Amino acid sequence: MCGAFLCLSLIVSPLPARAGTCELAGGERLLTAHAEEPRTIVTEAKSFALAGISPPSLLDERLPDEPLLAAINDFLVARTARAVPLSQKSDRWNRIPAWIMTDSVFLQEELLRQGLAVAVPFAGDALGETCATRLFAAEEEARKAGRGIWKTPGLVHKAKDAAALSSQYGRYGIVEGTIISVGNRPYRTYLNFGRDWSHDFTAEIDGRDVPVFGGEQRLLGLVGKTVRLRGFLEEKGGPMLLLRRSSQLEMMDALQHP
Repeated sequence: MCGAFLCLSLIVSPLPARAGTCELAGGERLLTAHAEEPRTIVTEAKSFALAGISPPSLLDERLPDEPLLAAINDFLVARTARAVPLSQKSDRWNRIPAWIMTDSVFLQEELLRQGLAVAVPFAGDALGETCATRLFAAEEEARKAGRGIWKTPGLVHKAKDAAALSSQYGRYGIVEGTIISVGNRPYRTYLNFGRDWSHDFTAEIDGRDVPVFGGEQRLLGLVGKTVRLRGFLEEKGGPMLLLRRSSQLEMMDALQHP
């Protein structure tokens, strides 16, 4: 028998160089560190939040978080890791958001690759949103291979299934669909996935955030494109998802999704 990460680590590949896209250098060594829960690593001096991932229960409360917690602690016991802080400001739980690294392993990426966690958009530019593509690619690899949580069907919702999405209000969701129209308004932009705007799924972008997505013309160019969105679902004349960060929107053609 072996622990979750000790078994998992047998298929870890060397960390590729990606200069200028995802900063992984520096950091401080993690001595006598352990994970109290799947989002928090504690040392004698401070606490770190694992940036860019969340436990499986974020998607579905029936999914167990224990394999993720075990994998993190196995990693910390077996290796001398370092934390690369992404902000000098602590979160509300007094944790510093960070990447957790060794010279060859990016922990968050490997946890996603094994289907033990969910990739989440970052809380702000200071948290290194440029790494989102890399983390989402690891999650996509696990999803296609059916690893970990991705053995469970129905975790990714279809935009055209408004009834199913309506049952998810208040929960974090991943939604795939084709944008059929874009409505630019003075104070907000809508990405429409159906023709009945009072019933079908819609994504909303506040006017102040439109530049984050490349501006109005680029958003208009999304008509006919199949995308994957993630965030908390709410009711607004039908299921709606508010987009604040570019990493909440993935282009499915870039992933060569069937």
